[in-house]
Amino acid sequence: MICLAGSISVALAVRLPAGDEFNALDWQLRNAPGKWLYLGGRLVHGRLSQDEENARLGRYIVLTARIGQLERDEASQPEIDRLRDERDRLENDVEAVLEGRLTTLLEEQGLESSLPLFPEARFVFPPVDVELDDTPNVLVVSPRDRIELTEQRSLRADLGPNGASEIESKIEAGGTRSALVDGLAGVALYPSVVAPRGSYQALAETTAHEWVHQHLSFKPLGVRYFSSLELRTLNETVADIVGQELGAQLVERYPLAEPYASELAALTRDASPVDVGAALRQLRKDVDVLLAQGQIDRAEALMEQRRQELANQGAYFRRINQAFFAFRNLYANDPASTDPIGRKLSTLREREGSTGAFLRAAAKLTSAAALDKLLGTTAAGGRERR
Repeated sequence: MICLAGSISVALAVRLPAGDEFNALDWQLRNAPGKWLYLGGRLVHGRLSQDEENARLGRYIVLTARIGQLERDEASQPEIDRLRDERDRLENDVEAVLEGRLTTLLEEQGLESSLPLFPEARFVFPPVDVELDDTPNVLVVSPRDRIELTEQRSLRADLGPNGASEIESKIEAGGTRSALVDGLAGVALYPSVVAPRGSYQALAETTAHEWVHQHLSFKPLGVRYFSSLELRTLNETVADIVGQELGAQLVERYPLAEPYASELAALTRDASPVDVGAALRQLRKDVDVLLAQGQIDRAEALMEQRRQELANQGAYFRRINQAFFAFRNLYANDPASTDPIGRKLSTLREREGSTGAFLRAAAKLTSAAALDKLLGTTAAGGRERR
């Protein structure tokens, strides 16, 4: 899952047109009042019943899957627009459903806060607030001779393939850098922006992932997010682990209702049977070997060959290059990452025993060294009581 804990910009050696960058402040000013306006409307019209919640959520996800299928097949644009209009009418209700259900799970995991003078008043902070919308793109840059995230910039959502290719070409013109413009599943602004998904699991995971980033921004780990690549990797990997667990819990607690579950299964029946994670993991190993030998052209040819093979099996990536792997290394539990932080955080998760306990422990981390020390302490002296 490729998400970000906010709009990250790192200065690039090549200047980009100002209009290509994502304006986070403008987006937040336009979207922040939406939740409160919606809640005001619900006070007038009454709350949705659980059956109504299930129907709106199910229809939204089926519509998103259908829209994605039509876009891949380059179908009639009027039909796509019609389905988009129907989905837009469901958006506010679906956002509220996801927010309410995730809040319930967070409360059960003990992930609540209180005010200093009112310790008995417990509440989820920050409140879960999500906006289903087109997400920004991200530009990432790596050297060609190794896989290393060196530069990054948030870009507007509507660049399109041609705009993305043009930016990549500018960055790569000197022959020493690899660039990738990639879409994001979500960004932890406030409200968080989450891309519509035709997968209930993916939608739930991304919603939870972005809330974790917002929660961590008030904790030692999140406050230091921008301090180093190491801390960003810690932050993103913690959010991935917790987001995946909470997403799975949400889907299990509130399964997709019929007929939507069957409709979605029919739409995704021909999904790729290939193990994409295993394929990317092996490719990363092969590429690392070639780059270590100085065989840059062979490494790039291999990445393109494997990209085409995956596309033929139904798993499409616009580009796979050094920047592709450098960005995924931020998510140390991703199959395409080689960062040992992923394994260490998985060990911590196993030792803490629950999603909530793991997040409370991880939130206190200030470095990879602190993680090593915590694992050493728990290994020698048992789990700390909280």
